[in-house]
Amino acid sequence: MNANRFSVIDGETLMTMPLEPVKFIIESLLPQGLHILAGAPKAGKSWLALWLCC
Repeated sequence: MNANRFSVIDGETLMTMPLEPVKFIIESLLPQGLHILAGAPKAGKSWLALWLCC
């Protein structure tokens, strides 16, 4: 078991770290990454997914 799996970064270091620009799949609407499309039944999830694909 590796005891050094996690490292700690203080707030000042985190605030000064350069971040990569956000890459969008759909310009200024849907960024790359994991997304969960969830909601109540008949809320329009399938239609939203279809609209995003088009």
